[in-house]
Amino acid sequence: PWNYPFQLLMNPLVGSISAGNCAILKPSPYTANTARVMEEMIKETFSPNYIGMVQGGRNTNEILFSKQFDIIFFTGSPTLGRVVMKAAAEHLTPVVLELGGKSPCIIDKDANLKIAAKRIAWGKTINAGQTCIAPDYVLAHGSIKEELIREIANSIDEMFGKDIKSSKFYPRIVNHQAHDRLVGYLKEGTVKFGGEYDRLDRFISPTILDDVLPEDSVMKDEIFGPILPVLSFDEIDDALKFINSREKPLAFYYFGKLKKAKEVLYKSTSGGACINDTLVHITNHHLPFGGVGNSGLGKYHGKTSFLAFSNLRSIVSTPTWIDLPLKYPPFKYFKLIRKIL
Repeated sequence: PWNYPFQLLMNPLVGSISAGNCAILKPSPYTANTARVMEEMIKETFSPNYIGMVQGGRNTNEILFSKQFDIIFFTGSPTLGRVVMKAAAEHLTPVVLELGGKSPCIIDKDANLKIAAKRIAWGKTINAGQTCIAPDYVLAHGSIKEELIREIANSIDEMFGKDIKSSKFYPRIVNHQAHDRLVGYLKEGTVKFGGEYDRLDRFISPTILDDVLPEDSVMKDEIFGPILPVLSFDEIDDALKFINSREKPLAFYYFGKLKKAKEVLYKSTSGGACINDTLVHITNHHLPFGGVGNSGLGKYHGKTSFLAFSNLRSIVSTPTWIDLPLKYPPFKYFKLIRKIL
């Protein structure tokens, strides 16, 4: 995982250690400096026979996948998740797959728009949108869509100022390949806010897109960047039908009244969800975190991390001071026992 390279590698390691395992870590090659620091920390802290770290790209992955492990924990894209699961199947190795997807965000007509806009802007701009549970797109009730777009734009200005590129709180895109992919999405729909970019600096400003179509690339791919398409709906069932027709998302966000939120979540599926907020479910370590279907397999965080790296082994200890004859053929006293029970 390159978007949060330290946290997304060390967090599962805590679970692995707590369950008494040895572990081999493999960081992303896209964040080489962080990977190098982590390797130094691991070497200084642990015996190589206990916790080890290997560096490399696809060839290194193939070597690791050829080995037999007790469990494989992977964080990355659904495409690579399939590669991991296929390799694990050769040894019937269990896997935990933390993947991604297009996490929807519904804004109902009775939502607090100022609060909703601020929390959506916050969730979308953290790490410049390079967050697996960032709100990927917004489905806004038609009656409040334009106002919501204005409020999101105002919230972004309040957080980062008019000159977002100069803000010390706004990061850059991980590499030029990812930057070029994101810039391609700006050609779809209508840019209502933002739309600025600088390839040399790997900068893309927070951008709101309107007039996008379901068949556009920006509505098919996981965006993983600071671009927010906003679509509209008239009836909540239409919004749910749209979401449920797609792959199951890693996160689901709903802004509106609690009673309606419960109905919406009951009629949908996702790895996790927030009502009237974004991202915050990942911060509570009492809550298992993970995806469902295309967005992942298995959960972790807190005690669930311990369970993820454990083998639940059932054991019965039978005393020898008594040996009931009724369980052996010819099953004497069985009829008597039945009458008693």
